Amino acid sequence: MRQVRTIGLASALAAAFAAAVLAQSAPVPTPTPGEAPAPAPAETPAPASAPPAPAEAPAPPPTAAPTAAPTAAAPTPVPMFAPPRRLVDVPLVSISKLSTDNPYGIAAEEPATLPVKPPFPELMVPAGLFAAVRVDPTGRIVASKLVRDPLPSLAAESKRSFEQRWSFDPAVRGGAPVDSWASVRLDLQVEVRPREEQATLSPVTPSTPLPVPSDWGDDTKWYESFRVNPPSDGTVPLEQVEKAPVPRKTRWGADSYKGPFSCRVWIRVGAAGRIDKLIPIQASDPVLIPYLRKLVPTWTVKPARMKGQAVDSWNDLSITGTLAYSIEVRQVNNLKKTLATP
Repeated sequence: MRQVRTIGLASALAAAFAAAVLAQSAPVPTPTPGEAPAPAPAETPAPASAPPAPAEAPAPPPTAAPTAAPTAAAPTPVPMFAPPRRLVDVPLVSISKLSTDNPYGIAAEEPATLPVKPPFPELMVPAGLFAAVRVDPTGRIVASKLVRDPLPSLAAESKRSFEQRWSFDPAVRGGAPVDSWASVRLDLQVEVRPREEQATLSPVTPSTPLPVPSDWGDDTKWYESFRVNPPSDGTVPLEQVEKAPVPRKTRWGADSYKGPFSCRVWIRVGAAGRIDKLIPIQASDPVLIPYLRKLVPTWTVKPARMKGQAVDSWNDLSITGTLAYSIEVRQVNNLKKTLATP
């Protein structure tokens, strides 16, 4: 019995030693770049002594072959550089359309109405005319341009006055006369005298198309925002001369007019029947805009009504007819900004 135990112990020790040698000599797999090596499984210590072999048991009845355990999938190699991120769908912003309704319009049951015969009195209004006059080195006037004209009905007479009735001393640069454009502003006093007029008032409803308003505004703001473009005709810009052209004679022939006129404005009629706001749309002569600003607040208009109550409303006022102007030049101003444009 002792000899059997010795042989069993020796066999067990030989098997354990062979397993240890095989484990040390097995090749270690090289980890894929970016992949941490898997930890080696812990070694199972060999038993100190082999237990006695059990008695041989009868063979069990045949059974179905066991299902093989699933093989673990090989790890996916990690590239050296991460691939670019793919764009993903982002939340969408809903698209809205501008309302076709006119924000100034209302659906009044009764529109505002003008007096049977609205008054059109004679009024004095100021106006500014900005012009450029080309003066050669001898002082001769070569041409003129009406840069901002409040009285286009008299444009031909205005140009004739500059070119045939005015005279200038030429500009000076480096002590010598040069060819240059003079810039002037005429401060006018205009008497507006309507002769025949017809006025119509139409309500502004939510479906009324919005018109393009007139861009005629304040003279001072216009001049301050005017962008200078140096002339390309060989003349010396005013900004480069030592002395600007100076007018010596300023006889003015565009001093009267009689003929047709037209204008169109949007006005707001308050619930009390007074006109408190005005938006210029069109005027045959821009000088009519300040005239209407003075005129329409004096009218008493029947206001629009909704559900039996007077309400504020916007209305389209159109006026046509004939009138006369009387123009007086109050002052001539010599400007230092080049108004002549290419």
